[in-house]
Amino acid sequence: MVGLRESILAGLFGPDFAGTADWIAILALAAALLIVLVRSFTLVRVQTRQLDLQEGELELQRRALAAHAMVNISDAEGRITYVNENLMATTGFSSQDLLGTRARDLLLVKEALRPGEVFAAVAAGKIWSGESQLWRKDGGMLWTRTTIVPQLSPEGKLVKAISLRTDITETKLRREEGPIRAMFDQLQDEVYVFATQDFKLHYLNKRAREFHGWTEDDYRGRTIADTTDSFDPDGFRARVQPVLDGETEAMIYESHLNGRPVEINIQLEHGWDGPPRFVAVVRDITQRKQVEMARSAFVATVSHELRAPLTSVKGALKLISSGATGAIPDKPKAMLGLALRNVDRLIELINDLLDLEKLDAEHGEVSREPLDMVELVDEAIAANDCYGKEFGIRLKARPMPARLPMSGDKSRLLQVMTNLMSNAIKFSREGGEVEVGLEDRGDAALISVIDHGIGIPYETQPRLFERFVQADTEHHRKHPGTGLGLSIVKTIVEKHGGRIHFVSEPNVGTTFYVELPKQERIEKAA
Repeated sequence: MVGLRESILAGLFGPDFAGTADWIAILALAAALLIVLVRSFTLVRVQTRQLDLQEGELELQRRALAAHAMVNISDAEGRITYVNENLMATTGFSSQDLLGTRARDLLLVKEALRPGEVFAAVAAGKIWSGESQLWRKDGGMLWTRTTIVPQLSPEGKLVKAISLRTDITETKLRREEGPIRAMFDQLQDEVYVFATQDFKLHYLNKRAREFHGWTEDDYRGRTIADTTDSFDPDGFRARVQPVLDGETEAMIYESHLNGRPVEINIQLEHGWDGPPRFVAVVRDITQRKQVEMARSAFVATVSHELRAPLTSVKGALKLISSGATGAIPDKPKAMLGLALRNVDRLIELINDLLDLEKLDAEHGEVSREPLDMVELVDEAIAANDCYGKEFGIRLKARPMPARLPMSGDKSRLLQVMTNLMSNAIKFSREGGEVEVGLEDRGDAALISVIDHGIGIPYETQPRLFERFVQADTEHHRKHPGTGLGLSIVKTIVEKHGGRIHFVSEPNVGTTFYVELPKQERIEKAA
């Protein structure tokens, strides 16, 4: 067979070629192997490139997942072994806070847990999906859409679980608060909802957004300080402290915002998603102020015009009543006494109206001068002692500090003390006593005026500081007043940066508290 192949090759290519046939075969085989190697190398390169692309795509997916979702991995005991940056950034917890702890002990809101259901599903190798509520480190809460993927051993036992969470707090918030926000958007007043700690804005209604020229996305990440240049955090917090302390449900005060007079109603809302929030309703009162100024000017003019003739009438009646014009029979004398008392009431009313007009006016700011509150209280007690004796009431000073220096308008503060003490005397029972106290509260002086008299009817208490408001009882009708005294007191106290409140129980007694800051508190609008 070999000879035949060599003869054929020799016939085709010549006698010398037959000896080289083996080499040709070897070269052909080498060429074939080379082709196979080249093709294999090319295939490996293609496969390597595909693997690189797949790995890059997987890495991109992991990065996208980490950016979009909060991820944590827990072992079979539920202890956290891994957390991604997104989870830490969203909740505020660090890796040191979370690693080694169980999610249910630190992250998960216990009231929202269903540990039995979740663990049973994951331990059985099932993927669990649902909503879960997480704590933030600052005490707030957030809602998440959660998927937990288990990894089991070949024996079917749980090795670890990967939890993927997406923040759906905003969606829940819109669903839960949607009807309320829709109602707020119909209001003509501005509504601001913001955090009590960092004053971060949670919501502005349509009117507030239009005023600032913002969309719903514009106020996100901003604070209440971004709504006005005059916001003073310390002054605002001091003003609303009674609301934070639960002493009152709401606080209404007037201020200036962005060049306009406003009335601000501050309340505390306990939201479903965690810490309480302030709800501020801001009403533009420019028109109201214009009406008040016109009314104030009218009252001042009328009061001035009335006081002069009334003073003359009072003087004439006193002369007649004293017998300067001759003896007066008992019956006319009694009528003269009635006329004098009514003239005194009219003069008192006019004086109170003028006082309010002065205090309401821009130039009616109280003066500031150094004074000792202990001396002021002693002086007020001495000035009202005779008035107390007329009613059979003893004025008693409670233990006080040796000195309590501060600054204020002495005459106005004496007016506050006189008004509170005279009310306490009038509405105490004969033979009783009125106690006056003074305490040093560190940054403030606290004055208390305590009586053990008839008290204030519950239905009158919410409106007691309003103008012309008086309790309608038999005892109060025996001692009528103008209904302006406590309004004047409140105005004077607030112009000193202080506040006044009271506690009263009918037939038990009443205590008025006046808190005055030692340093002038400059309160700015919020």
